[in-house]
Amino acid sequence: MLFDVEVNRESVGAARLATLADGRFAARRADLVAWRLRIPEGVEPVVFAGEPHVPLDAFPGVKIAIDEALQRLSIEIPAAYFEATQLQATPQGPPAPARPPPGGFLNYDLYYSRATGDPLGSSTRSFTGLLDVGAFSRFGVVSSGLLVRGFGIEPSTIRLDSNWTLDLPERTRTLTVGDAIGTSGIWGRPLRFGGVRYGTNFATNPTFVTFPLPGVRGEAVLPSVTDLYVDGVLRQSTPLPAGPFSISNVPVITGRGEVRLVTRDLLGREQVITLPYYASSQLLREGLVDEAIEFGWVRNNYGLSSNDYGRFVSTYQHRRGLTDRLTGEVRLEALADQQTAGAGAIVSLPELGVVTAAGALSRSPLGAGQLAYVGFERQVRTGLSFGVRSQWTSPVFTQMGLQPGQPAPQMQMSGNVGMSFGRAGSLGLGYVRQDNRDRPDAEIGSLSYSLGLGPATALVLSAFKAFDGTGSSAVSLTLISALDGATSASATLTSPNEPRAQVQLQRNLPEGTGAGYRLLAAGPGDAGRVEGGVALQNDTATLLLEAARASGIDAYRANLSGSVAVLDGRVFPSRRLGDSFGVVHVPGFRDVEVLVNNQPAARTDADGYAVLPRLLPYQSNQVRLEIGELPMDTAIGTAEIDAVPYARSGTVLRFPVKRSLGALIRLVLDDGTPLPSGAQVQVVGQDEAFPVAARGEVFVNGLSESNRLVAQWRGQTCEFRVNLEKDGPVQPRIGPITCSGVDK
Repeated sequence: MLFDVEVNRESVGAARLATLADGRFAARRADLVAWRLRIPEGVEPVVFAGEPHVPLDAFPGVKIAIDEALQRLSIEIPAAYFEATQLQATPQGPPAPARPPPGGFLNYDLYYSRATGDPLGSSTRSFTGLLDVGAFSRFGVVSSGLLVRGFGIEPSTIRLDSNWTLDLPERTRTLTVGDAIGTSGIWGRPLRFGGVRYGTNFATNPTFVTFPLPGVRGEAVLPSVTDLYVDGVLRQSTPLPAGPFSISNVPVITGRGEVRLVTRDLLGREQVITLPYYASSQLLREGLVDEAIEFGWVRNNYGLSSNDYGRFVSTYQHRRGLTDRLTGEVRLEALADQQTAGAGAIVSLPELGVVTAAGALSRSPLGAGQLAYVGFERQVRTGLSFGVRSQWTSPVFTQMGLQPGQPAPQMQMSGNVGMSFGRAGSLGLGYVRQDNRDRPDAEIGSLSYSLGLGPATALVLSAFKAFDGTGSSAVSLTLISALDGATSASATLTSPNEPRAQVQLQRNLPEGTGAGYRLLAAGPGDAGRVEGGVALQNDTATLLLEAARASGIDAYRANLSGSVAVLDGRVFPSRRLGDSFGVVHVPGFRDVEVLVNNQPAARTDADGYAVLPRLLPYQSNQVRLEIGELPMDTAIGTAEIDAVPYARSGTVLRFPVKRSLGALIRLVLDDGTPLPSGAQVQVVGQDEAFPVAARGEVFVNGLSESNRLVAQWRGQTCEFRVNLEKDGPVQPRIGPITCSGVDK
């Protein structure tokens, strides 16, 4: 029999049911699968008309209602027998980045300073330049940095980092050949070296969350709507069919919080599921691996010497999410006469915090050494947050990052406490201690307190004190207020030995063309210090001019920064380029505003080009034209492009926009009557046909300054010409034009 079927009050369409010999109903197994039902274990299908059928009463707890007049069958089945619905709460990441075309860049920062008025009557001046030059293509980025010094010091040019880098975002890996900074892990030390590094780079997929995210499970007896709240904020609202469901990868921020899921079914019944969580960026998701292999020569005297490389080193570090609550780490370091190996673990304690522990062993000509590390961190949005970390080493323990013969600190300890009081402000305490073997120990405590005094004003108290015998300490109280989106004013009172006061007024540079300034006055120390500066920025450079006077000495400084980009066969001067950049091309349209993520970024030049100096690598950058600035007769293929560039590379964004001249043409026959409606007009050489409307009028698009057109009516044709002025009116009215040789 054919029925209109409802399953848990949701219509699933028409289905043909079989009536068994004992009067029971059976449904085709294929229909049950389509209805997302799981056949109970141990139930054998019954073959009817050559197809397997399953009796409906084989589902424990099923309720069946038949309306014979309407041929409707209503079934209510427990939610446990539905296939589970899987939902992802995190948004989908950006599209894959486009491989960059060949191009290059030069970033420069040029500093000039001069000081006059010292007691000896002499003056000093200096010049420093930082240059970063590179070339990129689909095969990666080759770049090198230079430090140039002159005038007051011995002129020199020092090479900084030089390397070839190839990002592999589809694998979240990066290969670097040349100068690099090594990984450190729990107990290691970062080290500059020249050689090869290959390893995980999650920055090539910035939307991917590496740490475990909470999930929520539940059941819906009837079709429902779920509202997902994270720390009281609605994050997602999703309709759900009947049956079990799970929502995984709920987007949360690190620390302790609460997820709340509210489910409402068709009858308005509400179910609330509450799940506390603790998330930490130190952890890795179960099965996720973060590893790196590095080998090369230690770089010494960075910034002082171009090619001072020392001992050959090699390291391997492997981190893996063993479970969502346990991340393990192994690290190996090897030099010719020195080896160090260690392991560590990061453990999440539900709702409490994260414990980190590690140990390492070293072997060198001095003997065998040991290291131990332990730490705990608890972070909450409201209430008490704190962390404590401590590391101990034996006298002969050694590791990369220490010079030959340099002993490791005997003990390093740090702690922090943070407390939020809501409208009453927030308090922070810090403590750092280091016991050394070859130099005096260091011990410092710090305090900070901030209090909001309104939507744009805050009071900040900060203090520190050294407990290492020097007795140095300082206390400062600052009142800061944002006058508008770019301008702020502040007043600071500092008391290291004698009280000092400082006031400052500052306006930041805008994202695009504009100006900024900074004014400062301080006293009574330094015989009354005053400073002033102005910053000017356009599409090609940023200029900063500053002057200061303190203790009878006058100082002046100028800073010019910017970039030169090479892309699409052209050279573009620009403001300093960021991690990635783009070049927009709107052929034939000048002075059109270009926006990036809804913020003004540039305007096209005389050739329709514009440089976007600051795009985010491996992320979606919405680049849009301000279509209100385009002429009315512009044909716009699209006014928005989603740019996803590679790091330290450029991308070309060509907008399919062109000037499309159009005209309203009135055509008449030889006797002066209008060309009949329904006739077709074409521009010779183009495929598009334009229909003639009433009064013989037809709007024709895609015209140029000189045009040849053909009109067709009932197998008859006539040809005519239309000429347009180059700078004439938009969409002019032309005619009447006689279409000779065509009859009604």
